[in-house]
Amino acid sequence: MFMNRLYVLAIAIVLISCQQSSKEEKITDVPAVEASKPKVVEKNKITIGEKIEGDFDKDGKKDVAIAVKIKEGIGNPVEDGTPAEYEIQFSNKLKSISAGCCDVILINEGDLNNDGAEDISIFQAPANGCVYSMATYSYTKGNWQKIVATFLIPTGCESVSEEELQKRVFKEGNSIYFYESDLNDENGGLVKRKASIKN
Repeated sequence: MFMNRLYVLAIAIVLISCQQSSKEEKITDVPAVEASKPKVVEKNKITIGEKIEGDFDKDGKKDVAIAVKIKEGIGNPVEDGTPAEYEIQFSNKLKSISAGCCDVILINEGDLNNDGAEDISIFQAPANGCVYSMATYSYTKGNWQKIVATFLIPTGCESVSEEELQKRVFKEGNSIYFYESDLNDENGGLVKRKASIKN
């Protein structure tokens, strides 16, 4: 009986502390996004990282996408060196995506354009400096097509959280939006932009 009361008390303390910490957590870089963008379609799916899972060609089977370095960099690209090159390769023999330089983080964006396949964003380091880039792709008619054009993410040489990256591109209703950094705002504000899709 005493152990049961102790167990209930421990659960109550954990719940209260979780509620307090979630109230204190502030996301200053990316505004909260409505629940209109399902990021995780199935439980335990890897949705962000150098390797992600999803149904990218709408065949109903799980695909794996992985960022692969296909060419080693030599020296500093700013000083006549050669940057490394990356490619996004797939387990199911989908065409690869040439990503160029440099380190890559992949994000499964869910089905943004309502075609039945999950879409991929590529967040990528620059050859030099602290301004990263991001673009979103959809596999359509046997080819990868950009559905969100490349936009820049100044990082101030700080790391960007996975949570923030997952909120940068999203769907509201039947439209795709992204948050772009406002380069005129010294506090790092964001501007919501509608993606224009060209098929």
